[in-house]
Amino acid sequence: MKIFSVYDNNKPLEQAVRDEDFLGILYANVRYFKPGEEEGVHSHDNHMELYMCFQGKGTAITDNGDIKITRGDVLIFELGEGHGFESDNVDALAYLCIGIRIKGC
Repeated sequence: MKIFSVYDNNKPLEQAVRDEDFLGILYANVRYFKPGEEEGVHSHDNHMELYMCFQGKGTAITDNGDIKITRGDVLIFELGEGHGFESDNVDALAYLCIGIRIKGC
């Protein structure tokens, strides 16, 4: 898993997927959570996912523990990495999720 903020100006380029590994985008979904809503932990064996939180805040539930996230955070889950989300009770979470096909899938 990789996490960074789009608001971090100290690093001018954050490469999410190496050019030589990229095979195509499977989908791009926008998800709006209700306050306190949860999405169960799951994983994928045939693609990676990139999530960009663009509204609210919440918790990413991962194989490596829970991570507080907020607007501007980007999370990248590799093949087989478990992940789920829980929205804040007041400032509801929303994200863009992009499913990416990479070599080896």
